[in-house]
Amino acid sequence: MTATVAENRHVLDRAFLIDAGWLDADRRTLAGDASFRHYDRLQSANGSAVISAVMMDAPPPREDVRPFVAIAKWLVAQGFSAPSILAQDLDNGFLLLEDLGDDRYSRIIPRAPACEEDLYRAAVDTLIALHQKTTPARLVVGTSHYQLPLYDDALYLREVQLLTDWYMPAITGQPIRVADRRQYTQLWQDVLKQVDAADVLVLRDYHADNLMWLPDRDGIARVGLLDFQDAVRGHPAYDLVSLLEDARRDVAPALAEKMLAHYIDATAVDDASFRRAYAILGAQRNAKIIGIFTRLYARDGKSSYLTLISRVWGLLERDLQHPALAALKTWFDDQIPAALRHAVLDPQTVPRLPKQAMVLAAGLGLRMRPLTDHTPKPLIAVGGRPMLDRILDHLGDAGVDRAVVNIHHLPDQIKTYAASRAGRLPDITVSDETDQLLESGGGVVKALPLFDDKPVFVLNGDMAWRDGDGGHTLQRLAMGWSPATMSGLLLVIRRDQALGYDGPGDFFLEPDGRLRRRGAAAAAPYVFTGIQILDPKLFAGLAAEPFSLNRIYDAALADGRLFGAVHDGAWVHVGTPDAVALADAHLR
Repeated sequence: MTATVAENRHVLDRAFLIDAGWLDADRRTLAGDASFRHYDRLQSANGSAVISAVMMDAPPPREDVRPFVAIAKWLVAQGFSAPSILAQDLDNGFLLLEDLGDDRYSRIIPRAPACEEDLYRAAVDTLIALHQKTTPARLVVGTSHYQLPLYDDALYLREVQLLTDWYMPAITGQPIRVADRRQYTQLWQDVLKQVDAADVLVLRDYHADNLMWLPDRDGIARVGLLDFQDAVRGHPAYDLVSLLEDARRDVAPALAEKMLAHYIDATAVDDASFRRAYAILGAQRNAKIIGIFTRLYARDGKSSYLTLISRVWGLLERDLQHPALAALKTWFDDQIPAALRHAVLDPQTVPRLPKQAMVLAAGLGLRMRPLTDHTPKPLIAVGGRPMLDRILDHLGDAGVDRAVVNIHHLPDQIKTYAASRAGRLPDITVSDETDQLLESGGGVVKALPLFDDKPVFVLNGDMAWRDGDGGHTLQRLAMGWSPATMSGLLLVIRRDQALGYDGPGDFFLEPDGRLRRRGAAAAAPYVFTGIQILDPKLFAGLAAEPFSLNRIYDAALADGRLFGAVHDGAWVHVGTPDAVALADAHLR
């Protein structure tokens, strides 16, 4: 029997603790966080004393501990209280860390409110000291180096788009219009030009839940630092606003103003330009957090973050009062009225992204000969990479954990390819159709036992696409999924934009999003891309025998439950050798 991922992780965990000399320690779960990491406290007797350490389990490929190690060692060398690294397994994602205790700011302040200002002043002083350091572009980790990313406009924009791509579909029930998303992005580009260039170490999650109070230490070392693996080089206002506009606890405006003034006085920065950057980066961060908290449920199933969104909206609204953000404030007022901003998202109504997928890769590829005489069609390279590789990476980016790939023609090559992706998402299971080619519908039926009863992405293996201005294609498709009204949601593209396609089109799209077949019409405006979400219930009672998915579509059409979503990026149907060159030209 094949070991499960959890069983394999347990074996690796045990081996790490044996090597570190901590296997027999008492072990207690400390916490997880918004990532896929989790932490255990280990305690072991050392004579009459008890020593403790914290174990971080950061499973690849979801997580990479190398940035944490590189940044932690640099911080410690500069005199800051990041956890010392006691043992490490960089490849498998295990760290044994110095235990900084339990006195997080978020725990101490409720117990001793009178200490709040002193604690925040110490945290600000730590930032002041950090920003006086020269931040290296590269940090040593193991036998190599880690390049600290730059907090540039491209990263800022990707982050603010989390609000349009995750929160807005959740609160409105449909993806944002491409034109509105484009305008939002342009407004942010204009605003970010007003932030002066700067290059300090930005820890990015510098707030009360990630700061420890260590009163037995001196000066800046009294503030313990956690959760900095996403650090970048950027503007000093970012971590200050992270501290004072906390998504998890209220910081009184008077205290926040006092700490902001303290930072400005101590660093002698220009008051007006720093406050402008503080407001802009506060708005940027809070827009990002609203999107992230929505994503943590829609993609990862963590519903507790939804209750925090209203507080973050309050912070964002405060930031938007700055004159530099006037145009963005107008956009928010138009697109997300106040009543929507503070509505508590109901987990029952927020779309969840499918965590499972099937890639139809078993076809013979007869029209692709001679290319398919020796290579399965999905492994033919377009834009320098096999089509199957591109598809699986798109699925991994959308949070899909597991994918089934069916095989028939030259099956051993796809098996070898699947094995070569070990450690990359999604995990791949092969559905073997070498004895009988089951076509698209029968192939899905055979694979159904490998899925749960939740919706599943189903994708053809002979096409490639690029995301458009509307955002991540699969995420956008999933955020438009409505289980109450849909059995199938097909991604379609306008016929005149479908590269490598020369047919009459497949569907008409009704105003409510329902699809209608071309039927007797000479042409239809939309072409099916081979990308879709299907409800497994569509296949109930069907046998694993050769049949087309068209049988499924007809059943859903008859019930009024087959819908379409329009792709706004590039898409290429790679059905002939000539189409390979066409795809190369558009994807390289």
